[in-house]
Amino acid sequence: MDRRTSMLTASFMIGGVVPRICRDMSQPEVSRYKISTKRLPKEFNGLRIVQLSDLHNKVFGRSNSPLIKLIAGETPDLIFMTGDMISHDAPKISEFLKLAEKLANIAPLYYVNGNHELSDLDEDAFEYIAQKLSCAGAVCLDNDHADIERGGSRIRLCGLCYSAEYYRGVREYKRGWKAFLLTDMINYLGIKDPDIYTILLAHNPLDFEVHAEWGAELSMGGHVHGGLIRLPLINGILSPERRLMPKYKEGVYRIGDSYLIANRGLGRFRIHNPPEVVSLRLFSE
Repeated sequence: MDRRTSMLTASFMIGGVVPRICRDMSQPEVSRYKISTKRLPKEFNGLRIVQLSDLHNKVFGRSNSPLIKLIAGETPDLIFMTGDMISHDAPKISEFLKLAEKLANIAPLYYVNGNHELSDLDEDAFEYIAQKLSCAGAVCLDNDHADIERGGSRIRLCGLCYSAEYYRGVREYKRGWKAFLLTDMINYLGIKDPDIYTILLAHNPLDFEVHAEWGAELSMGGHVHGGLIRLPLINGILSPERRLMPKYKEGVYRIGDSYLIANRGLGRFRIHNPPEVVSLRLFSE
């Protein structure tokens, strides 16, 4: 292949790939999943959940109006945000708070922090955002829980927010990393009530084995960004920990009676990896 042919080939490839990357970054898509389980009380049969993750301060269109319309179209009963909704330019959070307020008008909104909230905010800013989220109508579940009742039955939402040392290989967390164990899980959230169907909001899905061992019937997270770069057949190839082929990167996973939803997220660098909103329906068998 001569130089001219090589340049033409490269131009065609760039011309095809770059527009697709731009489209991927600007147009979120909805991934719809269904999970059926005997553990879910029949009163919650058909429960609709919309999950957002890893927005990283990105704004879609004017004041996130396309994103809000997309979510409203799923008619959710509950909306979850599973961390890293803000990022390094954390002080610029006005658009995110507007988004939270508008989503809270669609359905009850629950939020758990991720590693970026932990690393990018000092304690005062952390408390400020939690207060603003509360004013916007969101419920922050950092190492806390909330029960939802229907017809005399209830389910429980738990939010896990652990310290930076458990995020392996991410920025300042590269040194002193610790594996997250069941004992740590219990220290943060206590012993799981075996009689209550529990949904765990936990930013890092790479701890799914521990979530399942703890007893969470459903765990929902993000963090891995769908593997950043998706290739045919194998999908995402890289995690934020700079490790190839992350185990839990997108979609639905199962260990015994425990399920995981790994959300690809909405913001940050991504190739052939459209921003994702997860729409989940739960059914009682």
